[in-house]
Amino acid sequence: MDEFISTVKNQEIPLHPLDTQAAFMNVPYHFFYANDAGTAASYMPSETMRMAFYQALQKFPLLAGHLRSDGTGKTTVVVDRAQLNMPEYLESTSDVDFATLREAKFHHSAWPRGLSTTKAITTAGASGHIKLLNVHVVRLHANSGVVVFVNVPHYVVDGAGFFTFVELWGTLCRATRTNDPALRQEAVARPLCFDRGLIGRSLPDKRTPLDTETVRVYTESSLIADWLAWLSPVMRGRVLSRAKFSSNVVSHTFRVSRDALAELRARVCAHLDELDVNVDDTHVLAALVSKMVAQAHAKCREQHEQSRSMFAALASWLVGLVSGSETKSSQSLNLLADVRHGLDIVEHNYMGNGLIPHNAQCPLELLETPTTAKSLADATSIVSRVYAGADAPRVASFIDMISAEPSCFTRPMVYFARNPTSLVITNETGFKLYAADFGDGLPEWVCTIPSFVANFIGFLPSPPSSTDIIVNITLKQPVMQHVLKNEFWRDLATIVY
Repeated sequence: MDEFISTVKNQEIPLHPLDTQAAFMNVPYHFFYANDAGTAASYMPSETMRMAFYQALQKFPLLAGHLRSDGTGKTTVVVDRAQLNMPEYLESTSDVDFATLREAKFHHSAWPRGLSTTKAITTAGASGHIKLLNVHVVRLHANSGVVVFVNVPHYVVDGAGFFTFVELWGTLCRATRTNDPALRQEAVARPLCFDRGLIGRSLPDKRTPLDTETVRVYTESSLIADWLAWLSPVMRGRVLSRAKFSSNVVSHTFRVSRDALAELRARVCAHLDELDVNVDDTHVLAALVSKMVAQAHAKCREQHEQSRSMFAALASWLVGLVSGSETKSSQSLNLLADVRHGLDIVEHNYMGNGLIPHNAQCPLELLETPTTAKSLADATSIVSRVYAGADAPRVASFIDMISAEPSCFTRPMVYFARNPTSLVITNETGFKLYAADFGDGLPEWVCTIPSFVANFIGFLPSPPSSTDIIVNITLKQPVMQHVLKNEFWRDLATIVY
């Protein structure tokens, strides 16, 4: 640790408006390592792991900084060598054996108690400050394996920066254990860009208008949203952590075979002869999940209507008439896309947040129809056009909008709260979840926390031995019950847990 502190330079890093878009959320992952070789004494040695951690931190000094907000949506990371906000690094042992975790398919019910030291919402720790990096290394019974929990708030990184740090930590640990100076030099010499100004310098001159709903979500005034943006990061976390985003929420993890998905894509594309954009496997998967969730919500509404009395239905109709509210006729589908590709800055290794949502209003009349290759093709065409439109001019228009009013980052959160059928889908299959090797091999399983926030869908890569897609779905429990009964989904996906 002292070696790290000696390398720290005082600096202030103004965060980009992209950094604040999901600032209230954490990026928490668990990495499960098996000691199948039975080398109890030398397996992932604690001292070497800890030393390598602080060596990796030298490349990520902002993770030892403090968050400073001005109340208008602008946030700065302050790195002060005399007053560092050092990461939380915990170590513990557990009576749980790795075989038990493997037998349970890594279901959270089998995890060591206290493994996850943070939740979905970014909050202050015991020190009263928001830690920008939390680590918990749990050594399992008889050194049968190690579980590493890592969390970084979305304020400072997205998945690209997060997994880059974890991979670097593993590489430096492996280089020390194998006495490989060339490996170490290669790892530390890789340039990483923390300069948020790169985004602005990479924007094109051309602009493409944003869709009406996206503009409305980010520009429509909301007293609640503006108040949340005005709060300090610590106070905002305190408020949001009590909002029970995970109340009555359940998560399930599924495995989708690449071969089966490719076959489904071929059937879908047979109905898309006139579509002039690329159709990826994940586009079909996103469309299928969108239809499946919409159908589940429709069944929930149907059950609710059947259980209501005539008086309650009449009262509800009158309230809607007086308030002027309308029944939603579409699902707000928000597909997260990486601006690094749209702005052609992948080679810069940008470590800031690069994800922005691209919104599509999918007609419920289309989504709620029975799932066939034809109806799925109609939904897929919407998804593929959204991704095709995520080019540099549209990215530039989105960044112009959020930069003009930095406090707008809390408005989508309020919008989602008012529109409980909205979906957020993130495709993380390109992230390097299984790249961190501390010297004893790659993790057998990598996953996030058990219950994230409702209506959040994540596509993740499988362990290296497979090309399947892992799909993590988090929904309200009544909706999830119908998803688990969806025949089309059950024919395609296998439930992991």
